Amino acid sequence: MPNSFEGGCHCGAVRYTCEAEPQMAFYCHCVDCQRMSGSAFAVELMVNRASFSCSGELTAYAFDGESGPVTRFHCATCGSSIYLEAESDQTHLFVKAGSLDDPSWVRPAMHIFTKAHQPWLQINDDLPRYSALPEG
Repeated sequence: MPNSFEGGCHCGAVRYTCEAEPQMAFYCHCVDCQRMSGSAFAVELMVNRASFSCSGELTAYAFDGESGPVTRFHCATCGSSIYLEAESDQTHLFVKAGSLDDPSWVRPAMHIFTKAHQPWLQINDDLPRYSALPEG
């Protein structure tokens, strides 16, 4: 994984930089990610909050997710998902891999919330699978 990376929204109004290597990438199959992505899962990068900077107007949507209270941030103009904050983890942000300028280097390390996995989606890898959040 790169030591730093950049990304933004579809229309270009929001840009971000992360000045540290992501701690991990993962597939999230929770119902919230399915609804917010319009797909069967989302791919997210766990990054250190202090290394992340963002410019442009964002809208925030807070709700109680399967992992507890979360706030999702989207471009105020085009609605692209950028990142989310989880109240249970004040150290990290979870950046949407689809918002990266170059997502080709992303290598998810696990599947989480597989209890909500859609039966029509075949998972054809040997990555660890967790019904909810992994312990620790």
